[in-house]
Amino acid sequence: MIRFALIAASVLGFALTAALGNLMVPLLRELQRTMRGAQPEQETDRKEPEEPVPTIGGLCLMVGTLAAVGAGWLAACAAQPSLLGSDRQMMSRLLIALLGTFAFGAVGVADDLACIRSRSALGMRRAPRLALEAAAAALVLGLLALSGCLPAGLVLPGAGYIRFAPAPLLWGALLVALAEAARVADGADGTVCGTAFVAMLGLMMLETQLGWFPLAVFPAALAGALMAFLLWDFPPAKLHPGKCGCLFAAGAIGCIPLCIGYAELSVPLALPFWLEGGMVALQILFYRRRGRPLFAAAPLHRWLEKRGLSAVNVFYSLCALSVCGLALAVRLARWA
Repeated sequence: MIRFALIAASVLGFALTAALGNLMVPLLRELQRTMRGAQPEQETDRKEPEEPVPTIGGLCLMVGTLAAVGAGWLAACAAQPSLLGSDRQMMSRLLIALLGTFAFGAVGVADDLACIRSRSALGMRRAPRLALEAAAAALVLGLLALSGCLPAGLVLPGAGYIRFAPAPLLWGALLVALAEAARVADGADGTVCGTAFVAMLGLMMLETQLGWFPLAVFPAALAGALMAFLLWDFPPAKLHPGKCGCLFAAGAIGCIPLCIGYAELSVPLALPFWLEGGMVALQILFYRRRGRPLFAAAPLHRWLEKRGLSAVNVFYSLCALSVCGLALAVRLARWA
């Protein structure tokens, strides 16, 4: 019956997100027009400007996932009532993972609104954005500590699980860094949804392997929602996830493994995001030191486009990287 709950969560996440996407494309387009103010009239002999692709589509993911997780968890508890009072605190872990993921998604919504208001791709200033992301990470870590679920160590290749006192600080820094790296990936048609979809499938498999099968309802619901959102975001995109969708996906990839005690799995599962963000960081550091760029373009999807790859091939390339990251995560889980 738990398998049925996972299937129900995935199907419901797909159906709700697909329906919301159909509804929200015109609404978000109108919202962008309203927040940016009326555009000046174009001369009759000039071509009308091309309609921009709406952002903040991550709201569809957030709403669809929340409803699907709720329905899936109710089905799982109906099949196995002991989940409500489990000594492994299944419900507490699920709620903390959900809350943390939505906290990062809320930071992304604020960032998207700042982008629309200022008509700039930069969004919020760095200091308040990092402060909000750090607060979201601290919220997750604090709730895990209060419930007695905060991991006190980490898994190292070849060494297995070892205790590490500063582990909570490391996990907080990991969540913030992952959010910043995922934020950079916004703008590439379909890549955020495609890579996050692979990561969610991997988390479903890993939670089953590690003994957390009922909690796989969350990645199952998000996987269904991401698949539906690809109907709108696959190149050429009609709706972008925006910063809220990117940070929501990053929050899920970071918070779900952390809440089951295997935060280190986020490192390989988010491989495409790390490469995107890492490439930008190297570009900035090299330019400040040498006065010239290291790469012809950054982040990674822009560099691939510069090399002549189409948007569809960029999508497939980053999804292939995500599959490689999943293989590394499965290998790492065997050392747990």
